[in-house]
Amino acid sequence: MEVNQVNYHTLQTSIDEVVGKIGLARTIRLLSSFIKNSSIESSESEKLKLITTYIIAQAIAIFDLEEDQFYSSKIPEYREARMGCFYLLKKYTHCSHARIGERFGLTKRNVLYYIQKCDEMLSIPQFYKGFIHKFEQLDNRTVEFLSKF
Repeated sequence: MEVNQVNYHTLQTSIDEVVGKIGLARTIRLLSSFIKNSSIESSESEKLKLITTYIIAQAIAIFDLEEDQFYSSKIPEYREARMGCFYLLKKYTHCSHARIGERFGLTKRNVLYYIQKCDEMLSIPQFYKGFIHKFEQLDNRTVEFLSKF
């Protein structure tokens, strides 16, 4: 089934397919597990390192960047990729801005600024189509990754 249209009918059809495939009890367990594991507590340091590494690697791939320049380049694509990483790390790990900044060699203030800038860009999709398309890919891959914990 293609997910061209996102609405409750499409959701219900997808849930019915999953129930038909793995059964009602397993579907409930799967959804419950996903809800419980949709984010990582910052105290789970090993998982935190893993998700951070994954998000950065995916950002480099999706934004088509050079790994050795990822942390330092001032080119807009690199800044946007880092900004997307900050936003998703805050969203899914509940880490402090300072802790996220440590990983990137930035201050809490820088991370906070970029998260707010990302939120602003996401709120005006018609002006940032390229960024939004890449960010959505990164977000989708992150959710898929988290669902496997």
